[in-house]
Amino acid sequence: MDTEATGATVPDTSSPGGLARTIRLSRAEFAPLARHLDLPEPGVLSPLTDLCAPGPDATGPVREVAELLREFTELSAAVVRIALLPLAVPDRVVDARSALFNSAPTQCRLYASRRSEDVFVGLRPGLDGGFELLAPFAPQDLAWWVQLQVQFSSGQPMPLPDKELTAEQLAFLLVLVDAYKTVFFRSFAGRRTEPTPVTVSLTDVLEAQQDALRVADRRWISHAVAELFASQLHPGGQAGVPLPPVTAVVAERELRRYEEAGYLERAGTGDSPAYEPGLTLATFAGTLFTWISLLSLHDVQVVGHEAGRPVAQEDMVLFVVTEPTVWALVSQGLTRAREDWSAVRFGLRALGVVEACNLAAEFLRPIPELELPEEVYRPRTERAPVTVAAPATERLSRPPASPVPPGPPAAPAFRPTHRVPSGGMSAWTAPDPALKAVTRIDGRVELQLLERAGDWAHIACSNGWSAWVDGRRIEEIGT
Repeated sequence: MDTEATGATVPDTSSPGGLARTIRLSRAEFAPLARHLDLPEPGVLSPLTDLCAPGPDATGPVREVAELLREFTELSAAVVRIALLPLAVPDRVVDARSALFNSAPTQCRLYASRRSEDVFVGLRPGLDGGFELLAPFAPQDLAWWVQLQVQFSSGQPMPLPDKELTAEQLAFLLVLVDAYKTVFFRSFAGRRTEPTPVTVSLTDVLEAQQDALRVADRRWISHAVAELFASQLHPGGQAGVPLPPVTAVVAERELRRYEEAGYLERAGTGDSPAYEPGLTLATFAGTLFTWISLLSLHDVQVVGHEAGRPVAQEDMVLFVVTEPTVWALVSQGLTRAREDWSAVRFGLRALGVVEACNLAAEFLRPIPELELPEEVYRPRTERAPVTVAAPATERLSRPPASPVPPGPPAAPAFRPTHRVPSGGMSAWTAPDPALKAVTRIDGRVELQLLERAGDWAHIACSNGWSAWVDGRRIEEIGT
């Protein structure tokens, strides 16, 4: 997207001002609150279907509704109902996620409804294990949040290794940066008497890919970006959609392409040459060695209703904030992708702080002049996926490419580190308590701990299946 041509302006953020109030709830308190406000039966995108369902997590003390709504005492019940209505009948969901360098991403899911004008309801995990509702959450609140995330960059124009990338090419570029970062820091292991260029090889790239798959280290950009992508909720409720893996075939092809474009210079001969990054690629990679933060906005908007289910458009923008500039990735073709990102393209931009805020403001504008049929807001009777449709707007001009799908990555060996407690435990597809547990793991099953995110634990079982569980309950083997 050409941000200079959008005409967007940075919202007035001289003070955080917004109207949003916070309601702290346990799972058991959602159903009484919904009944008190007489909210409609949950629609297809509503989280209330899961949050109000009975279960072991929906037990415990329930406070009086007046106590839950104490931040809204000066507002009438009708106004509070309108403010929280998008939670029941949303026609738009925006996942806003951010991550500081070497930290787990935080998430707030924003629900909007054309029945409730230009406001969101935010839902995020609470620090006490419950939930927090933010309402009414205005677009200005979100614009302020975006500016807080990107303000630490000097926002200078930077050279670009590519302006448009397929998902496969994006995965390679991130892994290439990690490979270059690894060999660059290894070059400091000993002193040298004369300058020696830092080079990367095919082996370095493939090792960086395997490291990203095997070790959940958020200091490396390929893992940090992939983690944000995989945690997004896509139409139909599926999460865990990964970037394509970088195979040897992909790496060899991309190394040749970068060499032909002048971004890599061959520094050796033989069957496995080394490559020295040129100034453009070295500058790009160097800014990502110690990125400041990541910020992703993933937008799903309902645009119609067909065959008994809503039809949605899906888009995403990702900001990688560095000291010199703000790198922005804007998706094209995500609506059609589902779990196969082979045809998704990303526009790569180097932006200043004002341009990044303008891009976010333009991205978050709802699709204009759209009238949705009544069927969109009817209660869902089945857990069928939301249909995706041809996008109403295109964020890049060129059509998507269709590269050959890559082969699967090699699976790391299973090494049990923990086990499930004797009573068994629930498992989720993502570290998000707003999602419904997908299964229950039997007691005493051995697990391999992959990573932790707060109280969540990302685990793998001996058959290769992975999920997120309550990290406080798993038992370390040998204790």
